[in-house]
Amino acid sequence: MENYIQPIREFTYQVTAKDIMRFSQATGDVEVKHQSANKNTEDPGLMIAPTLFCQSLAYESVPVAQLPSDLSPIELFADTPTTKTVGGSSDYEFSQYVLEGDTITVTSGVRSIEKKEGRSGTLYLVKVETYFRNQFGEKVAKEIATYVKR
Repeated sequence: MENYIQPIREFTYQVTAKDIMRFSQATGDVEVKHQSANKNTEDPGLMIAPTLFCQSLAYESVPVAQLPSDLSPIELFADTPTTKTVGGSSDYEFSQYVLEGDTITVTSGVRSIEKKEGRSGTLYLVKVETYFRNQFGEKVAKEIATYVKR
């Protein structure tokens, strides 16, 4: 996680069963899965978050006044003469599931900004790299996302 072109942003998030249920309902993945430490009990164990759950943790909650002028997440800040930001692409690498009770540390930074000329004018492709690690420092997921600023 070096060679970023802006300061790295890092924050933590405590995952609750309610967070997992809300994400599951919002995405239509309503079959809740559990992981139990003891398979011989009636206790269903800890709730397992759906694979893309980390996406809901990708951006830090900050006051609107701290956001860039286009109101995009602060993690996408890029010094460009633009007023709009839209999502481009997202590539995920998953290492393990997120469980209810996990504390996830989210670390992200802008890896590159590429200027391109499009039919509607100048575009800036902003590539953001984000890592998600659990309370043991183990990698849960990694995302490389590209956003289009114009």
